[in-house]
Amino acid sequence: MVFNDSYILAVETSSRTGSVAAGRGGTILGELEFTAGARHGVELIPAVDRLVREANLKPDQFEIICVSAGPGSFTGLRVGFTFARSLAQISGAKLVQVPSTEVIVANLHDQLAAEPGPVFVAPIMDAKRGQVYTAGFRWHAGGLEKVLNETAITPAQLLGQLGRPAWITGEGIDYHRQAFANHPDVVLTDQTLWRPRAKNVLTLGLEKAHRNEFTELNHLLPTYVRLPEAEERWQKRQENASQTNP
Repeated sequence: MVFNDSYILAVETSSRTGSVAAGRGGTILGELEFTAGARHGVELIPAVDRLVREANLKPDQFEIICVSAGPGSFTGLRVGFTFARSLAQISGAKLVQVPSTEVIVANLHDQLAAEPGPVFVAPIMDAKRGQVYTAGFRWHAGGLEKVLNETAITPAQLLGQLGRPAWITGEGIDYHRQAFANHPDVVLTDQTLWRPRAKNVLTLGLEKAHRNEFTELNHLLPTYVRLPEAEERWQKRQENASQTNP
C-alpha cells in the first residue's frame, strides 16, 4: 500500500522529554516537544492540539497514528499508548508501533552514512537496578540490521554481546557513563543525538506502513521488556507466601 498523501500523527513519550509530529506522507508538517520533566499525561493533549492548529489540520484528518513503543518510561509509554488508542478508536486511523530503540538510532543516520566499515550501535536508557534498556544494531553497506532484540541488561553484559567498534547513544549515558569508560573501541555519541524524537517515529512508522506493518487496536501494547517494579515486588511476595504456606 502507498501512503504518500496520508496525514500522519507521531507520538513519542518513552523518554523524559516527549514530542509529537505531524506529516503528510514523508513531509514533516510540524514537530513540538513537551517541557522537560516527564509530565506527559498533562502536556500531550495540549501539544497535539497546538500542533494540529499550527498545521491547519484537524485530529480526525489523521489516517495513520505512529507511536513510540518502548522500552522506556513505563508511565510515559502508557500515556502515549492510551492517547493513540483513543484517537484511533474515534477517527478510525491505522496504528503503527515503532521501537523506541530504532527511533533513537535514527538520529545517527548521517554520522553512520559516513562510516565505511561495519559499526555496532546500542541506544541505552536507564532501567535502574544497574541495568539499561537497549537493543543492538549493525550498520554496514548503508543498511541497519538488528543483532540484539530489546532487553534490560547491565552495561557489562551489553558490551559482552556487542561487536566492535561500538557506538553507545541515548539518555542512559548520563547514568552509566563510567561503565563504558576506558574502552578504546567504544564511542559515546554527542548529547544532541540522544533523545528520541517524534519526527523519527513518523519517518520510521511510514516505512512500516508501506510494508503494511500495522497493529490492530486490541493488540496495541507497549514493549516494557520487564514488569514494573511494583508488579515484580507483588509477584515476589506471592512466591514467598506460597513457599511459606504450601
